[in-house]
Amino acid sequence: MSILDRLTQKVDELLIRINELHEENKKLQLENNALITESQEKDRQINALYDELALRDRGYEDLINKIDEAKK
Repeated sequence: MSILDRLTQKVDELLIRINELHEENKKLQLENNALITESQEKDRQINALYDELALRDRGYEDLINKIDEAKK
């Protein structure tokens, strides 16, 4: 096998590998985007829970204040 044939074969192998890596990269990007979306949804849910807790806390404070006022 001549040097040119070997170089051509190596280039072909590298092109195939580049294509494989490109496809793997696309797959990983899709998985990453799915994880980002999932993480954003969890963050949204956590923020909604914090907001709910804050509302409850304000309600409890109002109730305590009314009880304190009634005691006076």
